Amino acid sequence: MIIRLSNRAVRPLTVAALVLGALAAPVLATQAAAQLSMPQPPPQIVVSGRGEVQVAPDRAQVQVGMETQAKTAILASQENNRKQAAILAAIRALGIPASQIQTLNYSVMPIQRYDETAQRVVIEGYQVSNIVQVLTDKIEQAGPIIDAALTNGGNRVAGLDFLVKDRAKAQETALTKAVESARRQAEVAARAAGGQIAELLELNINEYERPQPRAIMAMAKMEMADAAAPTPVNEGMATVAVSVTTRWRFMK
Repeated sequence: MIIRLSNRAVRPLTVAALVLGALAAPVLATQAAAQLSMPQPPPQIVVSGRGEVQVAPDRAQVQVGMETQAKTAILASQENNRKQAAILAAIRALGIPASQIQTLNYSVMPIQRYDETAQRVVIEGYQVSNIVQVLTDKIEQAGPIIDAALTNGGNRVAGLDFLVKDRAKAQETALTKAVESARRQAEVAARAAGGQIAELLELNINEYERPQPRAIMAMAKMEMADAAAPTPVNEGMATVAVSVTTRWRFMK
């Protein structure tokens, strides 16, 4: 069937397309007008800032203990228990309360080797390890704690950390420095762009960074301990840091 329109033969499909186009035109025009009328976000400057504060540690965390080896697990354990008891007694004799001494790790492991002749793994003995963690609020006791362990049979110094008990004030100071740093950077960027910053639009505080303790890892033998030469320790300073991300409105 042919429909004649304006003296021209037009097929039904063409007519339908014309009708749909006529109907869609006002809709598209309305959407375009709405987009033009939507408020555009103001120009913005996004910068990050970081603040750091140096604080003196006021707590020491020492990890010491004992490793023993024997043909059987029970023999290795018995020897370890005997020597570890002496180590704990020596540490408590320094005035360290039992509440500040905690078993950090206890393990029993086979000592293995590969037998080329038998073409299999054989167990030659067992190793028992017992590590305790000692906390003290007296930094100067860190060295004597290590010496007490080594002179009483200990052969493991697994770690020495210097900590800060109360970091709240240091964190607040670091946060203030981080925000001030971010604002300075935003102001410099705005001036370079020929304008200035207005109000702060957004502030994100990233996770506080814990002070990084300086740990020591060592294996020591009892005969190396010398009562006349106590273990020297130096706690140094710890760093409390925080970073922020800020977003500011830019004005010409």
